[in-house]
Amino acid sequence: MTRHEILSKIKQAEADAQASIERAQQERDKRIADATVEATNIVRNAEAESQEYYEKRLADANNAVQSKKQSIIDEGMKSVNAMRGNASAKVDKAVEHLLKEFMGLLHA
Repeated sequence: MTRHEILSKIKQAEADAQASIERAQQERDKRIADATVEATNIVRNAEAESQEYYEKRLADANNAVQSKKQSIIDEGMKSVNAMRGNASAKVDKAVEHLLKEFMGLLHA
């Protein structure tokens, strides 16, 4: 082999090596870009899932509060109605008693 052929082969090997390095760098850049996109998608999905979970838990809590509130109102209304019934019965007795007292004072 002549010196020219040897130099030619060395230059070709260097060119092949450089091309290989460039392909490897391009592959690395592509993988980094793909990983970045995938990581972004994972974060977005996680954020959406956490927002959905938050909204569901908040709705559940609101429903529980509304249910408890309605239960308290219902119990209060039962008490009010019971008090009204007792008060009505007592008013009738009080009026009757006052009339008897008044009549007693008129006849005295």
